[in-house]
Amino acid sequence: MAMTEKHEEKRRHPRFRAADKALAAWGMEACALLDVSASGLGIQYYGERSFPREVSVDLLFLNRDLILPGLFCRKVFEARKSNGKEGRLPVWHVGLEIVSPTPEMVQRLRHFRWTEN
Repeated sequence: MAMTEKHEEKRRHPRFRAADKALAAWGMEACALLDVSASGLGIQYYGERSFPREVSVDLLFLNRDLILPGLFCRKVFEARKSNGKEGRLPVWHVGLEIVSPTPEMVQRLRHFRWTEN
């Protein structure tokens, strides 16, 4: 994922592309996990509604048992894009800050990074 120099300067921790089939879920909603760092997440979803300002997010994989529940997150960025054709749901790109991640959470977040293996 290409990031502008301005965004790089604001980040406290390096951001990594998310692993294949990694999802973020909150309540009864789920979305694609785009990227992950020790203190934040990037997600993408389709819908009419804006993402909540603060929310508890669970990370999981489609075909694996590993789940990281209860990441309390605060929205720091949100962009709504048209999905091209009339009648289609808009696409949202959201940046989330993980509020007060524990060392255990940071360690478990590494499982959600993309690797070449």
